[in-house]
Amino acid sequence: MKAHPDDADAIASVAMVAQHLEKPNEVADLLTKACSVESFSNDGRVRQAMIALVGAGRLYDAIDLLEETIEAVPSRHATRRWLYDLYINSGNRVEAIPHGRTLVRQRQFDTKLLLSLGIPPSAKDDLGSTLEMVRRNPDDKRPLLRQANKLLHSGEVDEATELLQQITGQHSEFQPAQLLYAMALAESGDIDAYEQWLSEQDTSSLDTKAEYWIAKATIAAAKKDPQDALRFYWNASQRNPDLTKPWSSILELANDLKIDSPDQISSITDRLESLQQIRSSMERFDQMGSISRRLATDIAVELEKLGRLWEAEAWASIAMTLPRDDTVDVESVRAKIVGQLTGQTPWQVSEGRPELQSELPIEFR
Repeated sequence: MKAHPDDADAIASVAMVAQHLEKPNEVADLLTKACSVESFSNDGRVRQAMIALVGAGRLYDAIDLLEETIEAVPSRHATRRWLYDLYINSGNRVEAIPHGRTLVRQRQFDTKLLLSLGIPPSAKDDLGSTLEMVRRNPDDKRPLLRQANKLLHSGEVDEATELLQQITGQHSEFQPAQLLYAMALAESGDIDAYEQWLSEQDTSSLDTKAEYWIAKATIAAAKKDPQDALRFYWNASQRNPDLTKPWSSILELANDLKIDSPDQISSITDRLESLQQIRSSMERFDQMGSISRRLATDIAVELEKLGRLWEAEAWASIAMTLPRDDTVDVESVRAKIVGQLTGQTPWQVSEGRPELQSELPIEFR
């Protein structure tokens, strides 16, 4: 290999020798090097290297490889989809979602992608693959993020906190785990531990994350400061308007504070109801085998109301491929959505939606 350091095929041949010698880490390293020297131009080799890295328990090395590949060749749709699936399967939705949205805009979607974009994994999900990653490679606990997510959303806050301490202790720079850790501390009501965590963070890098503001809002509520809690939940709602928690909390706090703003309250209530309806319809669509034209069309209609037009068009397109239902006029639904789309349309259209404004409304202050 020293004689041919820039020959990807020669490096790959050495990797095959390492495979016969049952040296999985060497195989993965060599195949990754082969991908690099040929500027990630060989799709098959990238896939081979990804499989080798995952097989060695090096999930995040596989993710880094795919990130480098699509940075070099952004049009590699299949590679971006592998990357999206790895992120989703590892419980890292924060990093997955931008890639999923890119795939939708590039019309590289199917029902599985659209469902995973719309609803988080179920609490019943099997954690076997991520636990196996850590068994094979105990030096990297980041794949345990998915288990921590499951524990937190199942109400097992102490167990989630302990697991997140292990992950962040090993990888303090791993932001998805830090954000989930903050939410776990806030959920537990441990104000001192949360304040200690906050003092150790570069908050400028967290400002754009809804989870950061949800944790701050939860702590403010624990301190009996509803006005700060309201402001922080508002910030969370603008960072990620697809989450129901900030909107429902804003409505509760507005009621407690006796805020008189019927138009704003109405728009927030409508958004929350649409989000809840979309989740319910997606879950039913999935449970019924992903074949209901009516449910897919209903989802498209609700997404269009929310201003998520790219996603709405994707669901309408899927609906048109499903078994006919003469009671559903999906063609008209899709035509209405397409009529609003241009190449410059953002993922979330805020115009005409008063609940989507960066600053807390004056009447809420």
